[in-house]
Amino acid sequence: MADAPLRALGGRTEYRYDHPDPSVLDVFDNPRPGQAWVVSLLCSEFTSLCPVTGQPDYGRLRVDYVPDRLCVETKSLKLYLMRYRGHGTFHEACVNDVADHLAARLAPRYLRVFGDFNPRGGIAIKPLALRLAPDLGPDEEARCLSLLAQAEACARLDS
Repeated sequence: MADAPLRALGGRTEYRYDHPDPSVLDVFDNPRPGQAWVVSLLCSEFTSLCPVTGQPDYGRLRVDYVPDRLCVETKSLKLYLMRYRGHGTFHEACVNDVADHLAARLAPRYLRVFGDFNPRGGIAIKPLALRLAPDLGPDEEARCLSLLAQAEACARLDS
């Protein structure tokens, strides 16, 4: 069961653009426990700052996960991701931090975070971070990969 009420929905919203704090991530109980299904989330306007130059970096973040007990509430995810806007970090670290924070908060069966950043200096950076449940066996991993592939196919139909 989710350990706290949903704070981001309703009420007063605090917008911060620095220090990505995973404590803002709200969760709710998986509405279909025991069933294998995937959640795909796309943040198409992700921004952060170059930690060296301070210049803005733009890109997209895609989060796909197979939930176990919990799901992330999307407004709180938006508020969390917005905090990268004034935060200096390399793309590789950013994607891994997002994956670590979501994995710690959700404890999903399978989690994938993909960053598709706009080219800087002629080079596009596209880091991918995976987090798997510690007890995930090969058969369940294959099922998760199949679900993720189906979600990707559906996303291609939508674009």
